[in-house]
Amino acid sequence: MLEQNNCEISICIGTYNRIDYLKRLLDSIAIQKYKKFEVIITDDSSNDCIEQFIKTLNVSFPLQYIRNKETLGTPKNWTAGIPYASGQWIKVMHDDDYFSAADSLLAFADAIDDKYDIIFSGYNAYFESTKQCLNKTIKQERFEKIKKNPFLLLAENKIGNPSVVLFKNKGNAWYNPSYKWLVDIEGYIRMLQITKCQYIAKPLINMSYNDSQVTNSCFRNPSVEVYEWLLLYQQYKAASTKSLLVYDAWWRMIRNLKITTVAELQSYARSLPIPVFLSKIIAFQCAIPSGFLSIGICSKLFMFFSYLTNQHE
Repeated sequence: MLEQNNCEISICIGTYNRIDYLKRLLDSIAIQKYKKFEVIITDDSSNDCIEQFIKTLNVSFPLQYIRNKETLGTPKNWTAGIPYASGQWIKVMHDDDYFSAADSLLAFADAIDDKYDIIFSGYNAYFESTKQCLNKTIKQERFEKIKKNPFLLLAENKIGNPSVVLFKNKGNAWYNPSYKWLVDIEGYIRMLQITKCQYIAKPLINMSYNDSQVTNSCFRNPSVEVYEWLLLYQQYKAASTKSLLVYDAWWRMIRNLKITTVAELQSYARSLPIPVFLSKIIAFQCAIPSGFLSIGICSKLFMFFSYLTNQHE
């Protein structure tokens, strides 16, 4: 741990038209026991609602507000505050997420160690429609398995969104703007592959689930999902397909999007090549009698046989 008077954290918030969520986040920041931080808000809003709201604030912590000259979108707006940051560490926060307790930021600060570049924490899933809050924090052992094979995140993102991450301020935004649906997962894969990371197995963040999230427009959208899966394959090749759990993720992508021909897949690929193993998955699924793929245990069994016989690159 660095001493509090030497440790500096820049909280970067990308916001868009959501005053109530932003106010909740700022309220959770105001009560933090750890005080050596600053807040930087970058605003992608389509109107001046956030700007006018910021003018009414009277906060006890350093705050910078930047109205983006042009709409950046996700993930660029998440990290647009980094060039303005003076902190040694960057804490990206989505505007609809918030700290779960007054000692959340202190827990991140206590975990800071020069030998680590990135710190992850656990989180609570907060469902806005029902006000239900569920602890989604994974155990340390599970995180260690993900560290050894980050592609397991393709099967299921057990880490959560970027609000659970604290990283050293080296000018690296980490999140590739070519992605929207897989942006956090692809970023985590690189983080876990090339840096030293540690994990705090406590829910330090309340992560919002609501209807206004960008991912809602990406879910089951083949023009987004297919392109990003293929883009990720171009980056990582066979490493992104090898394990059974990860192969199952590719299998489910084809099944859930109801893609039945390579030509259909290619129509969403934006000129990216179709890997042979994926063509074989399509052919295998098309040979299965109608209805069986919708039965979970049957789909898993067929996927396993496909995995055994598919000599993917």
